[in-house]
Parts: sequence; C-alpha cells; structure tokens
Amino acid sequence: MKNFNSCSQFITALVIVLLLRNNADPQALSSKYHNMKVRITSNNPIRNPREGRVEVSFDGIIWGTLCSSTWSFREGNVVCRQLGLGYAAMVSQTTTFGDSKKYPWAMIGTLCRGNEQHLSNCLREATYPRNCTVGNPNVAVVRCVPQSADLTLGLRDIEISARLDLAPMTRLQCAMEEKCVSAEAYVIRLTKPNAIRNLLRFTTKAENVGDADFSPYANYKDWEWHQCHEHYHSMNVFATFDVYDLRYKKVAEGHKASFCLMDTNCVPGVQPKYTCGNETQGISIGCADLYTADLDCQWVDVTGLPVNQYYILRVAINPEYKIGERTFENNGAECIIHYTGKPATTRITNCRRTPLWFKV
Repeated sequence: MKNFNSCSQFITALVIVLLLRNNADPQALSSKYHNMKVRITSNNPIRNPREGRVEVSFDGIIWGTLCSSTWSFREGNVVCRQLGLGYAAMVSQTTTFGDSKKYPWAMIGTLCRGNEQHLSNCLREATYPRNCTVGNPNVAVVRCVPQSADLTLGLRDIEISARLDLAPMTRLQCAMEEKCVSAEAYVIRLTKPNAIRNLLRFTTKAENVGDADFSPYANYKDWEWHQCHEHYHSMNVFATFDVYDLRYKKVAEGHKASFCLMDTNCVPGVQPKYTCGNETQGISIGCADLYTADLDCQWVDVTGLPVNQYYILRVAINPEYKIGERTFENNGAECIIHYTGKPATTRITNCRRTPLWFKV
C-alpha cells in the first residue's frame, strides 16, 4: 500500500505541474491597437458580406489590410466572432479580394490563440514575418459562417484501450509503408527483419460536438488511396501522437496519422451518413470517428525508451488547422505514461483535455 500511495502522490504532483504549464507569450499589442476597428470588405460589387479581405482601422477613417506568417482559422475565428458573423470557414492570404498595392497593409504579424473576443486582444509575432515584403501582393481574407464543426477527443477511450504491443517487424509491413514506426526501424530491418518493436497502442475517438459536419478540406479527386488499408484517406494529417519526457523534450518519434473519416458511432437519434467511400467522408454532428487500438498506426513506437519511467503522451486532432472549427481548445489531450517495458504493467492514465499548441 505504501508503494501505491507514493505512485499516486507522484502522479497527482505531475498533473498539477502540467496544469500550470504555459507557453511563453510574444509581445502583446501596444495600446494604440486597443480601439482598433475591424471589417470584412471586397472589391466585388455583388459581394457576400461574410467574405472578403480583412481590414482594420485605428481612427475609423483610414483602413488597411493584414499580413502574417500564419493567417489561420485561429485568426479567422476571432475576426468572425468580433463581427458577430459566427466562425471562419475559409482563411487565406490572396489577391482574390484585392491586393496589398491597392489596399496596403495596416497591421503585420497578427497571432491569435483563437478564443479572443477581439482582434486587438491577439498577440504579435515575435519576429517580423518574412513573407510580408514589398513583393508580396497578398492580403488576409476570411469567409464566415453561422455554424461550424467542433472536434473533441475521447479521453477515457485512450486510457482504457492503452496496451503495449511487442510486435515483430514482419507483422508491420503495411504500417512501415506509412512511416508509422521510428526511423531507426527501417535501418534495423535491413539486417534483422524479425526485430521487435515496442508499440504503445491506444484508441483515438474524434467526436463532432459542433453544429455543422466536419468535412475534408481536399476535393475527393485528390484523396489518397492506401493500398494496405484498401480505402481512401481524405486527410493526410488528421492526428499526431508524440511522447515527451517530463520537461517536454520529445523522446519518442511521433508520426502524422492520415485518416479515412467516417461516422463510426452516433448519439441516439442520429443516423450515420459518412463512410470510408471515395466521395462521402466526414464526421456528422453528434457522431464520432473511432480508430481502435488494434488498427495499424494507432500507436507510438516507444522502442528504446528507458523503462520504469513516467512520460507524457500528447495526442492532437486537426493539428494543422486544415479545417475550421468552433474552437481548437479541445483538440488536444495530454496523458501520463508509466512505461515499464512490459505489456502487463505499462499504463496510460490521467488524460486531460488541452488546446492545440501554436508557435509564438
């Protein structure tokens, strides 16, 4: 009982440390931006008032456009929220609605977490954006919609499904084609094709709790056929799995998981409509896509990690913001791994919901 209590106290302390952890902030916007006004406009005479270039003004008279290293759905959501137009369904830096020569930039380097109420609450990039130069004609644009999807991870699904699989590489041919094991495995296979890989398996459940379907960003004609799985993957990077030590140094090479998106299970009263077909992928409102722990690539390759140690597992869905959502604050999960190197005693516990990381 004494050993159990010591382990429990250690995990409790570790969870507290994780909860207190924050990313360092870049410079905040100066006070002159606090009364900044925002609008969406276009040079198209028959325009959609929810779509166009984003402009800001500091005096209500002179308006200008925006340029950033990463103009993403995070920034787009803040613009749409501030204007009462819902959520961002499209973001880009383009000349479709006018260029920076005719509509010069008024603000450069905007960086939002995505939950701010106003664009003036956002941060600035710590260094000057390399793309915001004289030769760049593009300006930031957005299209807003009243409803949006919202994905969240099933935390309990990760914990109860977790298991360590000691798998010979002869059983991993399909997975190795998809780069789902550590880079060293491909070198080892040349001389030891039956070598064992330690795979920490777990289930990923992505549930759509929003008020619009989650639909792939790519045209179905561009979806990738996976011969091993015999179906199309509509998102090349739908999820990422990584392992860190307790100082957040990555210690196990993660991989980017491509998915076929479908309605695996739905809440009562909702009929599934998406399958792994070549034109019908997605996740409906009230449904979830469940990738169980027994499937290929539902793991992190932890071969070679020191045993009898604690680590942090980080899982993220839609990590590159390729598809707009209501929020990205619930797209991540962090869990504690107690790795013993033995299937009987290796565990994943204390999963908690986290936002997606973003570079500052």
